Amino acid sequence: MKGKLGNVSFGGNWSEDILAKDQLNNILDFLDLVARNCADEDMRSDRLEHALTYVSEHIEKGETLAEALRKALALFEPLQRQKAAIRAVRLIGRSVREKGT
Repeated sequence: MKGKLGNVSFGGNWSEDILAKDQLNNILDFLDLVARNCADEDMRSDRLEHALTYVSEHIEKGETLAEALRKALALFEPLQRQKAAIRAVRLIGRSVREKGT
């Protein structure tokens, strides 16, 4: 997406907004994958931390939401872990939708 918009020189920050929305949608898709698979495997990784850092920096109450997902993924019991992770990812998604991004 960034390459497609690289030659655009119109005024305003609409192209940056498109890139931010695209990046945020990719992160939300990744977090959905994390929540779906966390009952069967440990999904904690550098990639997840990068995604949660982005959430912390770009979403209202992002640090709290990111921490909720971290805590969910640290739960021992697989189904409990997955339910808590799904709940945290839904809250992140809801926060994004409420912001309008």
